[in-house]
Amino acid sequence: MPSAGPATQADAAPSPAVDLLTALRAVIKAFEHLPIPVDEQAQEAWRQAPPAPRHVAALMRVVAEEPLSVTRLAERLGVSLATASQLVTDLEAHGLVERAEDAADRRRTLVRVAESQRAVANALLDTRLRPMQRALDRMRPTEHRALLRGLELIAEELDTND
Repeated sequence: MPSAGPATQADAAPSPAVDLLTALRAVIKAFEHLPIPVDEQAQEAWRQAPPAPRHVAALMRVVAEEPLSVTRLAERLGVSLATASQLVTDLEAHGLVERAEDAADRRRTLVRVAESQRAVANALLDTRLRPMQRALDRMRPTEHRALLRGLELIAEELDTND
């Protein structure tokens, strides 16, 4: 009769945390390998100063929600107003976005995709946002909420481990 000794690692059930981390890494890797469709001017500027992930995140937010106030951009990205303003300045220097005074409230500055970069904005939508939306469309609303809530909780836990 076989002994009931300690379970080996091979006998252990797969860890949901490991499975999730593996899936997240696959998604991030896929995003990292997608080229950012920019024109030659922006490509040259980004060769000299490559965009950080925060620049791409800010640009994606502007593309998805334009026009967007700098304050709202800061809220959406979870960064300070000063950081959001610097991100906009960097994107503006690359010719990707432009700032304009809000006609309804002159105290607000709105950010939008530079008209010369409209094709870039559409390409970003096609390569990054639309595939994500198609995946979400395949889920039930309760699955959307569960996915979002789970990612929020993971982010909170990672933030507490700083």
